[in-house]
Amino acid sequence: MAVRKTTTIEKLETALVALRSRHSALNERKAEAQSALDQARADQQKFLLESDISNDRAIAKLENAVDAATLRLSGLSDACAALAAQIADAEQEVATEAEREERNAVAKDITATAGAIQEELESLLREIRSFGESLVAVDHLAFDVGQGGRFLKRVAGEIEVALGVAVPQLRGLAAAVERGEARIPRRPA
Repeated sequence: MAVRKTTTIEKLETALVALRSRHSALNERKAEAQSALDQARADQQKFLLESDISNDRAIAKLENAVDAATLRLSGLSDACAALAAQIADAEQEVATEAEREERNAVAKDITATAGAIQEELESLLREIRSFGESLVAVDHLAFDVGQGGRFLKRVAGEIEVALGVAVPQLRGLAAAVERGEARIPRRPA
């Protein structure tokens, strides 16, 4: 059974899209920060290998550049990790809400089916009993016809037993599906 998305799910999905978009933007910034850190380290390494290592001012400047790039990358990495956790939570929330709505819809469908079955069986019982009584009434004319009427009355009793079991069982299933205690039944393909 297809379930129409509700505004709750639509809002959750909209929030999820925004989180993913922000995560993507932060990942781009993180890649830029990684590149800047790599460049700062390369500049520091080049200076130490090729330039005057007694120039403490230049060395400090290069160390500050590495430290600043490291700090920026660390902050962006932390933010990306936090957003990834928020995205996972939001995805779970969307899935949970979608399942809850599907369970509610399926439970309503099962309950409606149980009601329709009950109505049909009650109508069928009345018809069978009435017809059976009509046949029993002419028992004095034809014994076999009366026996057919008695048979129909027994069948009506069996149907009544089935009605007493099937309908409550379906209603119980509907409640269990809605509460999440039973799997959502799927119609055969």
